[in-house]
Amino acid sequence: MKIKLLGEKSLTNKQVRFFIIFSICINAIGLLYPILGSNDAYFYSVIAKHIVQSNDWINLTFASQDWLDKPHFPFWITAVSYKIFGINSFAYMLPGFLFNLIGAAYTYLLAKHLFQSKEIGLFACLLYITTLRLMLSSIDVRAEAFLMGEIIPACYYWLLYNDCPDQAPHFIIHRHNHALKYLFLGALFTALAIMTKGIFVLITITSGLIALWVYNKKLANFISKKWLLALGLSLIFILPELISLIIQFDLHPELVVFGQTHVSGIKFFFWDSQFGRFFNTGPITSGTNATYGHYLFFLHTFLWAFLPWILFFIVAVFYAMKSFNVSSEILENKPLKTNYIYLFWSFIPTFILFSLTKFQLDHYTNIILPFAAILCAEWIHNKATRLTRHFIFTIQNYLAILIISLVVLLSILVFDGVELIIMLSISAGVLIMFALLIRNYPLTKAIVFPLIAINVAFVFVMSVNGTIYAKYDVGYQINNYLKNHKELPQDAMLIDYGINAASLEFWNHNPTLHYERISDTQKLLTLPRPFYLVIENSTLQKLKNTQLTPKVLYTMGWVRQEKFMSSLFNSERKRQNMQQVLLVQFN
Repeated sequence: MKIKLLGEKSLTNKQVRFFIIFSICINAIGLLYPILGSNDAYFYSVIAKHIVQSNDWINLTFASQDWLDKPHFPFWITAVSYKIFGINSFAYMLPGFLFNLIGAAYTYLLAKHLFQSKEIGLFACLLYITTLRLMLSSIDVRAEAFLMGEIIPACYYWLLYNDCPDQAPHFIIHRHNHALKYLFLGALFTALAIMTKGIFVLITITSGLIALWVYNKKLANFISKKWLLALGLSLIFILPELISLIIQFDLHPELVVFGQTHVSGIKFFFWDSQFGRFFNTGPITSGTNATYGHYLFFLHTFLWAFLPWILFFIVAVFYAMKSFNVSSEILENKPLKTNYIYLFWSFIPTFILFSLTKFQLDHYTNIILPFAAILCAEWIHNKATRLTRHFIFTIQNYLAILIISLVVLLSILVFDGVELIIMLSISAGVLIMFALLIRNYPLTKAIVFPLIAINVAFVFVMSVNGTIYAKYDVGYQINNYLKNHKELPQDAMLIDYGINAASLEFWNHNPTLHYERISDTQKLLTLPRPFYLVIENSTLQKLKNTQLTPKVLYTMGWVRQEKFMSSLFNSERKRQNMQQVLLVQFN
């Protein structure tokens, strides 16, 4: 079976699969770079590292302090990866990357189930795999990378479960032999999502389903035994998280967390971490950053997050909404109408919730991108074939050329040597291909050209992080220096003095080099010699009046990752953001 493109030429399913595999391989290049993609990634990697080194799978700690914020599951699965592959950047990124691929597989299954079309499923998977925000998040691993492989499977299995007969409790055994499977897997993936981000994920998982209940006048489902069983089983599956919180916090009211004692882990899990963030009134807030809390933040964020398919999404939404007018045949096509209802209401409530919250980060959009991909795939397959004007596809071609042109320009500005030659060669090859295929069929080009362009852009971003930022990563550089200088004392302490860089702890793989954070000068005087101090140059000047006699071993410029990209093309801003960091030895 073939996917029709404008009735002129077809892409076979085999070709679509090729582009999916090709894009996955490009995405996997990010696993090979040693530098993690953000400060958050280093932060979480250190928490998982402590689990492995202490073999304590219940108490989450950071900087020797009890840590209460994200649930346990991402740290557990990362720690398992460390156990298998060792503590390194590849082992940290791999679980999130795999969960992102699980999300792609279930996006295919969900689209195929909704529209009874393998072709739409393949297109949805292709759009998912090549969406810019998802490509970046699969390497810059935070909770959202895991959520992709949890929320979409949960949505899929609950839809299948919803189609099972309602005569509970006997329906599981006597009326539908797959109901137990759907119940178990739906509850399992729901529980994993809750143990990754918290109970707010239930909004994304259930909003589309609830919209179907309202449309089909099945409000009794809210109190039916069938769905109460589903809720109960999901709560049972989150018991590992609840037990861990009780053991670490609720049974130890003496612990100081958020500057106070008697902090309940259970209350934080169900209330403060979710509603506290939403209203920005909890113990963890967004601060005073002016970009947070604006109701249009996620509107303009979505425009770049869903590149290069944002134009397809806008058009797909327009045609889907247009289909609901009185004269449209969609009113007679109830299955198609319910599919639109499900997709829109899986997308809209979460988007509105994000826009209203005072705690806003761009990667929050990840969990609604699969629904956008499915909507676009349906439009491409069923409606784009009817268009007589190709201006939409022409704009897509120009977008692809613009992306490649930007990669060329930025490569010239930031790279030199081998990296510049490689990026220019890749970009030139792609532009030549564009020129050779310029007379190809419009929709074919509108899909293939942007797909290749966004993959090239991804390689560029990974190369910037893996080659240029590597020079400014304090943990990576200093630990490499110590590893390459075997003549230096190896059985010593490595002290982070006021730097607060999680990468220092992550990259310290020497079991005899003990890492610690210290900010008290008097404590330094009591430490056994020799020890190493990682310290800013300006701070070191204040220690010269003490009894400590420093020997500077290594000097580097450090730019924090959240400030690096904004200063990459501005030398003055880079100078302002750069901190001179020293590795100092005290004998």
